[in-house]
Amino acid sequence: MNDPNGETLRTYEQAAALYRERTTRTGNEPDDLVGLVAEHAPAGAHVLEVGSGPGFDATRLDALGFRVRRTDATLAFVELQRAEGHAIDVLDVRTDDLGGPYDVVFAHAVLLHIERAELPQVLTRLHDAVRPGGLLAMTLKEGDGEEWSRHKVERPRHFTYWRETPLRAALAGAGWEPVVLEHPAATYGAWLRSLSRRG
Repeated sequence: MNDPNGETLRTYEQAAALYRERTTRTGNEPDDLVGLVAEHAPAGAHVLEVGSGPGFDATRLDALGFRVRRTDATLAFVELQRAEGHAIDVLDVRTDDLGGPYDVVFAHAVLLHIERAELPQVLTRLHDAVRPGGLLAMTLKEGDGEEWSRHKVERPRHFTYWRETPLRAALAGAGWEPVVLEHPAATYGAWLRSLSRRG
């Protein structure tokens, strides 16, 4: 497929409700990203969440006192959240104006859909959207190469896998300084969980 990210977005458009039904976030997951942000971000921080999906993480961030701008590139997710009374914007992290500056960019299991060659540019765009000293919190699948998977939603989603060394290089190249870069092992595979600071 010529546009893996576009095909993945089409899958989410068709399967947003199913994804929400089959996804749970309790805060006890090894790759929990909300807890990592709570440890490092200032109280009341302004957070840009990219790929908000069903909004589980944004709801937890809200409850912790953060000011969250919910966004997603999938209109179906945006409509689901609006129907629940949430303010959320349609935003494609690859192409749209990100606004800002923010204190934190939050991307939980989102940038793993970005192709390897595209990620450095996306990381640079996120760098430019935060204040000096601002944070980027993200999780990626750990491994080699890439693949298409029908897991969970029974439609194709594209995943790009990363190892720590090339991820550190991509972050540094975009002006990020890793503060935390961990390898949490979950029942649903190996992950990289990172929190980086804008230099």
